Amino acid sequence: MGHSNLKDILIILGLFLIALLIRASDVSNVGMYPDEGQYHWKVNKILVNNWVPVAEVFNYNPPFLQYIEAGVTLLFGGELNTLRMVSVIFGSLTIPFLYLFGKTMYNRKTGLLAAIFLTFSSYHILYSRTIMLETPTIFFITAFLYFFWLSQRCEHGTKGMIYAAVAGAMMGLSFDAKYMAGFLVPAVPAYILWTNKFNFKALINKKVLLIYLFAFLFVLPLLFSLFYTNVGFHGISYYVEGRFEKQTSTSNRALSIPIADLIIKTGEKIQEVLSWGAVTMTSPWKDIFSISAILLFIITLFYYLHGFIYREKKDSFLVISLIMVSILLLLSAAYKHYLLYLLPFYFIMLSNLAVTSFEHLRKENSYTNVFRILMLSLTTVVLLSYIVSGATSSYWDEGEYSWAKSSVEYIKNDVIRDGFEGEILIGKITLSGIVENAIYLGGLNAQSFTILKIGEKYSSKIAEVDLERVDILKPDYLIIDKDKYPFYFTPYVTEEIFKNYTIVFHSPTYPYGSIVFKKINKQQDGFSLITDGENGEISRDMFNKSVPMVMKVGEVYTLLVEVKNTGNTTIKFDVHVHSNGYIISVDDEWRNITLNKGSINMLKFKIAPYQEYRGKLPITVDLYARSEETGAYKKIDSSTGYVYLIEK
Repeated sequence: MGHSNLKDILIILGLFLIALLIRASDVSNVGMYPDEGQYHWKVNKILVNNWVPVAEVFNYNPPFLQYIEAGVTLLFGGELNTLRMVSVIFGSLTIPFLYLFGKTMYNRKTGLLAAIFLTFSSYHILYSRTIMLETPTIFFITAFLYFFWLSQRCEHGTKGMIYAAVAGAMMGLSFDAKYMAGFLVPAVPAYILWTNKFNFKALINKKVLLIYLFAFLFVLPLLFSLFYTNVGFHGISYYVEGRFEKQTSTSNRALSIPIADLIIKTGEKIQEVLSWGAVTMTSPWKDIFSISAILLFIITLFYYLHGFIYREKKDSFLVISLIMVSILLLLSAAYKHYLLYLLPFYFIMLSNLAVTSFEHLRKENSYTNVFRILMLSLTTVVLLSYIVSGATSSYWDEGEYSWAKSSVEYIKNDVIRDGFEGEILIGKITLSGIVENAIYLGGLNAQSFTILKIGEKYSSKIAEVDLERVDILKPDYLIIDKDKYPFYFTPYVTEEIFKNYTIVFHSPTYPYGSIVFKKINKQQDGFSLITDGENGEISRDMFNKSVPMVMKVGEVYTLLVEVKNTGNTTIKFDVHVHSNGYIISVDDEWRNITLNKGSINMLKFKIAPYQEYRGKLPITVDLYARSEETGAYKKIDSSTGYVYLIEK
């Protein structure tokens, strides 16, 4: 082993261990993200369906990461923080590949500096501590960049073909992780055509063909599953068009924003991502950090335009990749975290510019040294800020949705002050499980439900507040995200809500907050009162016998729920089977049935545990019915069985 190889191994090992230590530290401190709830649900769906592809799992986003997490669940349990370690590992492994890419493209100093930037990037650290799809996707993208550039350096021979094949595999896997990686597909031919002055014969290249062949082979299982489940290309078309057909509070296409606003908002979001954590610093340093971060970004882009215009291969590859990412971002929803895809390219560009400036500063004595000194000063400010904010991120960064935790904590203390000992009901706007997760972690005796309904057929909104549901269920509290409040709380909705609720708490957490409403003259309403045998009943004996006392993680079990109409007319029933959603998953937990007078229906619910448990864990079935006379909706029967042991 040569001295150079040994140095690379030591650098790679050191970078990985530092990145892993930072990212793995106290992952539970980050509040649950909305998409995490959806991906966690997909993991449970995979287990409940015995790994067989189903449409619910393959629709919208490819479930590559969720299948990995399902395997992790069987081995180590399916607690959210356990699954987050998958992203921690992917995020940490990205650092060595960025180092190798920078070293291969330019030199060791460039690769090392770029890797240090990504190691301590607080925003990348944050998303490496969630089960969002960005971190694994960026890992495969970075691996592709490294192997693609190796294939370009090897003009002839078998080694170049091997690198091309591996690059193709990484391209395919990145697409399997998330469709956002699709920008790599046009980036390669665009780079080849640009640097070869649009000579299309340059595309007829064995290595290029090999890249796309292996990319296709690694995407093939996904394609098979998409058509097996009849999902087809719906997920892709949804991200291109479907999600923008109606308004939501967040998913506006970037291109739909007026150009002046788009430029301003893009600059603000890029600055926020590149200086994530500045808000925790004291003035004037936080302002110096933020200004330095955005100035460096602008300077770096303009510097590389020169090499791009003159078709210099290295500069052209990086700039064209950035252009392709930017086009994809313009066509996508205006989500800030999508800017993460810029980081591998930007950090390589910035690091090479900094290293080049430093070397020229030492060797030359000219007026351009003023620019180099400015460049290096800005780089030093940003690098020091990254190291400080990144190394301490586990202490201060609770993510962008910590408002759920603070809101639930307030409600818990308020319930104690009121001396109320029963179960409370919380209404929410978010469709994800972040409020439920906060309730679970906070030990609050509560149920939550969404107060939204699907928007009217000709409405421009995909969802709106369901005032009828609020009136029927009469939740004790409402937790409303501040960023969604102006969108859903129209003047009419606000007026109706304030007739029965008052604001009692604001969660000013960074960067988002929440508002907590409390019911005026709060008391336990009819929602949770049970009138046994009124209009319908559950066979408690059958249900309790179907609840297994001992379960095994990842195994699928079936609960039997027999419902009988004991009323005098045809009745619509809602059946809800539920347990601790962070220990046992219930597939399709809400069912609707209509029964004639005296008729009986047997329902089967599939459940699967995904973490170990010892104790007395309740699994409950609730039966609801709507009164034909008054329209009131209430619980009319309930039964609970218990699981005492869940083992691997």
